[in-house]
Amino acid sequence: MAMQLAPWSLILLLGSAPTQGAAPQGTPPQAPQQSTSPTQKPEAGTVKVAPDELPVSLDRIQRALANTPMLRFDDKDMPVFRVQIFGEQPTIEDILGPDFAKGPVKYGSMTHQEFLKMVTPEDVQGYAAFSNREGATVATTSFLLQWTLQKAIQKFRETKDERERAAARQEVIDALSALDEARAKAGLPRR
Repeated sequence: MAMQLAPWSLILLLGSAPTQGAAPQGTPPQAPQQSTSPTQKPEAGTVKVAPDELPVSLDRIQRALANTPMLRFDDKDMPVFRVQIFGEQPTIEDILGPDFAKGPVKYGSMTHQEFLKMVTPEDVQGYAAFSNREGATVATTSFLLQWTLQKAIQKFRETKDERERAAARQEVIDALSALDEARAKAGLPRR
């Protein structure tokens, strides 16, 4: 009858079991040797177990523990999934067939535009009152109208400023000519 051990008890046994003198696997278990004399009592909490009596191979476990693990789990919160695929990677010819470069692609599922046309009412589709060509014309003329209006406002401001400058220039010229006339009447030389 094999003895079943809890995982934590196996670790305790591995840590406390001596590794030298272990009998090869397949030999019959020997009786444990009494190392304590009848006058000595074993310490409380320590249990002496002969490695030959264990239902596991300590040599095999020690060899497995001596190897460095292939997977390292540094962050215990993040699961790690590994997949290994055996087979050949398919080429584009395997997927689409040998004549994939000739002619249009066969119709598959619906396109995004077809889906939008199906689920959006006609009254709210883009330029609902217009076709695509008419909608582009409306958008272009709206843009040109806005651009032309902005240029006209800018030209008006420049013209207004230019008229004010011309009026100020004329006022200075009139004042200078009035000064020259006043100096001439007073008999002063012209400047």
